Amino acid sequence: MFPCRLIVCEKTSHFAPALRRELIDHPSFVVETRSLPGCLAALAESPESLIAIEVTPANLESAITFIEQVGRRYPQSATVALVDADTLPASNLLAEAGAIAVFTSVLESSRLAQLAQRKLAQATKPELTLPEFINQRLPWPAFAS
Repeated sequence: MFPCRLIVCEKTSHFAPALRRELIDHPSFVVETRSLPGCLAALAESPESLIAIEVTPANLESAITFIEQVGRRYPQSATVALVDADTLPASNLLAEAGAIAVFTSVLESSRLAQLAQRKLAQATKPELTLPEFINQRLPWPAFAS
């Protein structure tokens, strides 16, 4: 279990492939979900995650409610909004709900990736199991399995 991941909740794979390219050094860091319940399930596994949620005029109300709930239930997580031109006027509402940033284009994926890397650096490091600890301490790391 990783305490921190980048959870991308969007109906179509728009931002996620660009973020995977940006975060090529961390292949399992980006998790894609297609629904808010799927996003909550991924967040339960990694409670310090950065959540990027697609917000459209159709899901604006549920997205605002979701952002508020996540902020209360998972205080170590953070949420950003992925919006299009039609939803851009709602940026202030999203910020009031708890979104720390709003991204309007996949061209901003490098900025979002940097934000995710900072969140990962601040996350609690997972505790090692006994075999992992022993393997880490071996003087010949090439032979550790």
